[in-house]
Amino acid sequence: MIGFVDIAPDGNSVALYLRLPERAAEAALVHDLLPAGGTVLDLGCGTGRLAEPLARLGHPVTGVDNCPQMLAALRDAAGVYAEISTLQLGSRFDAVLLMSYLVDNADTAAVQAMLDTVRRHLRADGFAVLERQPPGWAATCVPSTREADGIRYTFTDLDRVGGVLTATMRYEFDGLTAEQRFSVRDTDDDRLAELAAAAGLRGEAPLNADATLVLLRTASPA
Repeated sequence: MIGFVDIAPDGNSVALYLRLPERAAEAALVHDLLPAGGTVLDLGCGTGRLAEPLARLGHPVTGVDNCPQMLAALRDAAGVYAEISTLQLGSRFDAVLLMSYLVDNADTAAVQAMLDTVRRHLRADGFAVLERQPPGWAATCVPSTREADGIRYTFTDLDRVGGVLTATMRYEFDGLTAEQRFSVRDTDDDRLAELAAAAGLRGEAPLNADATLVLLRTASPA
């Protein structure tokens, strides 16, 4: 599963996410698509980098994560401790978000389960926003190092087998070092359309220039 692995020296990955800035641009994009006061379900919300600014924009936001330490950072959004794949809140939302490249997971069954959760919690006239790497990224990316917001990112140990990329991202910040090993597939338009259709969803136009944010709606009324 794509997500930060708790192997920082202090055993707590929350330290990294608290160092990262809020995703204000993405929050503004979702806000513009929502009706006034529209409800939001943020799946895999982490420390609320997207959930918190959306809540401050006037939207009731429910953030779901399987790490209670992450959820403890929420202030304006409501937190739910749960696995995305089995979530059953019994309510529906104007927008459901599945960010952080979760849809790129190499485990197709896991991705399908998450998309089923998206559909299960989406109002008939609502929308979902998914985040993926740029189509073709898994097949073409190369080792690299960059720095942003006081964090050094080292992308290394790439291995490609059968269309699956396995790689390591190393994070260095505030004297700490942590690593994430993950496996992903390219989620091009064809793969996304197939997965979405199986969950009763349909894709619409990408929401940004590099096509990493994709808008989905229900394929038929709930």
